[in-house]
Amino acid sequence: MDHSFLEFIMEEMGFGSRWRQWMKWCITTPSISVLVNGSPTAEFSVERGLRQGDPLSPFLFNLVVESLSGCFKKAAGLGLVRGVVFREGELQVTHLQYTDDTILFVEPKAEYIVNARRILRCFEVASGLRINFHKSCVVRVGNPRGGESDWADILKCKKASFPILYLGMPLGARPSSKVFWKTVLARIEKRLSLWKKKFLSKGGRLVLIKAVLASIPTYFMSIFKVPVNVAKTIEKLQRSFFWGDGCEKRKVHAVDWNSICKSKRKGGLGVGRIVDKNCSLLAKWV
Repeated sequence: MDHSFLEFIMEEMGFGSRWRQWMKWCITTPSISVLVNGSPTAEFSVERGLRQGDPLSPFLFNLVVESLSGCFKKAAGLGLVRGVVFREGELQVTHLQYTDDTILFVEPKAEYIVNARRILRCFEVASGLRINFHKSCVVRVGNPRGGESDWADILKCKKASFPILYLGMPLGARPSSKVFWKTVLARIEKRLSLWKKKFLSKGGRLVLIKAVLASIPTYFMSIFKVPVNVAKTIEKLQRSFFWGDGCEKRKVHAVDWNSICKSKRKGGLGVGRIVDKNCSLLAKWV
């Protein structure tokens, strides 16, 4: 990212000269060195980009990418691009943006797609940021008359189809199907495969279930309702790990799992049921 572009954006947004000077000092004065074969090189100053781990970096980066949002809004107002129209033309959405992850909605016409490509290219030249088109893809929404290959050629990216992964969430998939939750189950099984190789006490297994395994599906469960069969599968994995079941034989489960899931006040271990956690997470949307 070009530091001069960041300063220009802050000036256009109305930031005072003193604030801009402070930000300039914060991003231009630090120096870094590189380890080569374990030995640090001479220090040199950074002329582009932002430092990772700096609490100011996300804020400053959002200011820069806000200019891309403004470009698409202005282009839509001038009729250069056309996105998804709602309320009989009152509202037009051309993009969704979360930090450096962006979804563009463009009507499938060559003119609009070419203009979208030009906007992205102008943003690259002005800001110094480079858009990774190799990680980008064109996805058809609805049922237009083909043309995905032509659009992908214009944008220099690949074509794909739903479901696609965006912010860790499969877009276009049905949350009621087990396939939608396949990634969650795979992450749980992967974590369990590492733990099963270690000698852990019942107390250690309980801590891992409550602190780690329970947190893996939280992101999905805070947005979608978990199907009953998926909830049973997750609890089965937790139950098998807690009692130390192996690949070849099943150990004796001395206590009913329903009793273990109860709160400690009621004589349980406070593991909690997946369905109950899902309902509590979804309650925030009410």
